[in-house]
Amino acid sequence: MALDTARAVATLRGLTAKFDTGVANASPFYPEVCTQVTSQGADEKYGFLGAMPGMREWLGDRQFQNLRAADYTLANKEYEGGVAINRTDIEDDRLGMYGPVLEQMGQEAAHHPDELLLTLITDGESTACFDGQYFFDTDHSWGVSGSQSNDLTYAAASGTTPTEDEFRLAYHAARKAMLQFKNDQGKLFVRPTVRPLPNLLLVVPPDLEETANKAINKQLVSSGETNIVLDKPTIVTLGGLTDATKFYLLNVGQALKPFVFQARRPLARQMKGLDDREFKSVKFMTDARYNLGYLAWWNAVLTTFT
Repeated sequence: MALDTARAVATLRGLTAKFDTGVANASPFYPEVCTQVTSQGADEKYGFLGAMPGMREWLGDRQFQNLRAADYTLANKEYEGGVAINRTDIEDDRLGMYGPVLEQMGQEAAHHPDELLLTLITDGESTACFDGQYFFDTDHSWGVSGSQSNDLTYAAASGTTPTEDEFRLAYHAARKAMLQFKNDQGKLFVRPTVRPLPNLLLVVPPDLEETANKAINKQLVSSGETNIVLDKPTIVTLGGLTDATKFYLLNVGQALKPFVFQARRPLARQMKGLDDREFKSVKFMTDARYNLGYLAWWNAVLTTFT
């Protein structure tokens, strides 16, 4: 007979709850660095209007300026996952091993955007963003901004392996560049403030984790003087970063974050086949529709040690 007993149904509902627990307990990284946008169609076009002209002394008639626009489209994609549960395991009440599997599946689904984000970060020197330039590039230019670089290099004395002092100086150079970026109207993106620049993330590969922490967090530098770190950033180590010569400084305290998470259809799940004798398994399925893309290049600086 078909597996439609109350006991089987209750057990499978418990497995679904395990998946939900995995999703709820996940702490993905992407919300920290992505502006989240709700999508209404197959894709979204980020016209990315130029900055507002700002205020001027009112002399004579009012002056009206057309906002500059760029053409950048991000298409939504579908993602799915599934697990087959043997019907014999349901019959024999041997579902204990599936609970951790489905809980882990929930964690994986919640963290999947992090995998897309990692690709965005590592491909940033070869993939265009809204202004037609690579996201990390040496010559971003729009309106009257002038040519600007968020793709920096720093010459370490020993080549591509920086000392703690060299890493700190490279961080300060990246921060300085970020403070000086201008919009298409020639105005600074980062406004003057009496407070430290908040919400800076220093994203490093595992090979630079120890050096970065010593450079940023040690009390004294190698000469014995006090270690002064401007706008002390939070260090984030991403295991998927494999290039030991690069680090990324991200400003996530602005209205627009460096990247965008475009949500079209939220994560959903379904159990199917409980009362279907055609197949030897019950199917647990999950899917969602979204995508990640580049947004505000001026809130991200790449530094490569040479």
